[in-house]
Amino acid sequence: MQIPPAYKQNTTGAMTYPAPGTFNRLLFKSPLIWWRMGLGPLLGHSILVVTTWGRKTHVPRYTMLSYTLLEEGQIYVGAGWGAYCDWYRNIQADPHVTVQNGKRTFNAIARRVTEINEFRRAATRLFETGGDSHFRPYLESLGIEYNLEDMVAKRDRLYQIALDPIGGEEGMICPPPIEADLGWVWGVMAASFAVGWLVGKDGRRRH
Repeated sequence: MQIPPAYKQNTTGAMTYPAPGTFNRLLFKSPLIWWRMGLGPLLGHSILVVTTWGRKTHVPRYTMLSYTLLEEGQIYVGAGWGAYCDWYRNIQADPHVTVQNGKRTFNAIARRVTEINEFRRAATRLFETGGDSHFRPYLESLGIEYNLEDMVAKRDRLYQIALDPIGGEEGMICPPPIEADLGWVWGVMAASFAVGWLVGKDGRRRH
């Protein structure tokens, strides 16, 4: 399924695309810094990291996304700007991804959901949980009312992606996961705080 050519998503307001070099882009990417600082177990309750292969460079590309978890364990994510999302374009070139959800890391195949019953199950769960803060603006930007039936009826405008776990040799060709390589920042912050406190304490004694 493809978004009909005559339909154009409204990418203003809350749904402004985070173009490179903009403040919106910085906000969009900042959770990755928190993850690299070791906060993955805390963030993993609501968002996950999907690592894709860059379609041009074939180097790992990291994207943080909110997700929908069904009772049987199936995970779904949404491409907020459809086919224009870089990570979605990456999985079109190579659907092998690595997923990090808190303390859990697994390899998966990313695929767009097209079957109506599967789409309805994922959409039903979205409405049960309320989605994330952009769920309602996301639907509005695509001319979809905030109700299950309209979302299902207009599912051709949506890019809901299933992350199907894989293993064995197929999993070996997935990109490496993001690492918590900025944990040292906490030590620098603690040392800076300690130095500031000691300097301030010495200054107070002199006065």
